Amino acid sequence: MIGHIFSEGTYMFDLFIQCNIKILLVLVAFGFIMGRARQSAWRNFSKNARGYFLLDFFNLIGTPVHELSHLIFALLFGYHIDKVCLYRRIKTAKKNGGTLGYVKMHYEGQGLFHSLRRDTGLFFIGIGPLLLPPFLLFLGGQFLPDNLQALPAAFQNGTDSFFKALQQLGGADIIIMFAYLYVIISVSMNMELSRQDLHMAAGGLLMLELLFLLLSVCAHFFCWNPGAFIDFLFQWNLLIASIGIICGLTFNLISLISS
Repeated sequence: MIGHIFSEGTYMFDLFIQCNIKILLVLVAFGFIMGRARQSAWRNFSKNARGYFLLDFFNLIGTPVHELSHLIFALLFGYHIDKVCLYRRIKTAKKNGGTLGYVKMHYEGQGLFHSLRRDTGLFFIGIGPLLLPPFLLFLGGQFLPDNLQALPAAFQNGTDSFFKALQQLGGADIIIMFAYLYVIISVSMNMELSRQDLHMAAGGLLMLELLFLLLSVCAHFFCWNPGAFIDFLFQWNLLIASIGIICGLTFNLISLISS
């Protein structure tokens, strides 16, 4: 009996730790690193006209998606939107405090329910750019032609299988592939968390821990194992975040070589 209770307690504790490490610690850390890499690339590239063009080109989709992530989570948690700017060019942003976009909001409502809703929302609004963009990229990938959707599996089977799959692509498939790669790079490079984002997320950290604890308890009592879903969410978000970091570091290297 004691062993059974101990086993159940261990399962809930393990799930709680998984949520904190895979959803909170790692992704937020990657978002912070990505932000530092991107800010460094911004400073180096914005020294000449070609750098401005390149940054604007890769921010064109990624920055609106970043701000929409804040906006959507703010609306989901009942915040009132005061003002929204989805995109500004680099030159314009530098004249306005360096912000490429923003969402200004406030929360109305009193009482325990509104306090819980407001504080929980703070965290998800803050890290929204790490949650929504990977989901949108995954959703968009489901509408790609079958030949393109088969490429990841072919790559896992070896280089020969991958190159054979590439040879089967038509002209339209190749255009769609490069367009999707551009969207991935643009979106992933803008998944960084600014200091304002981290500060906002910290305001809802306690509520998030209570939410993780509630999830762990419910998973135990309802015999539900969310481990596979957490692993999938973690791996996919980690992949997209890694692409963003690699692209940011690559742009830094290019800027240093060309300077």
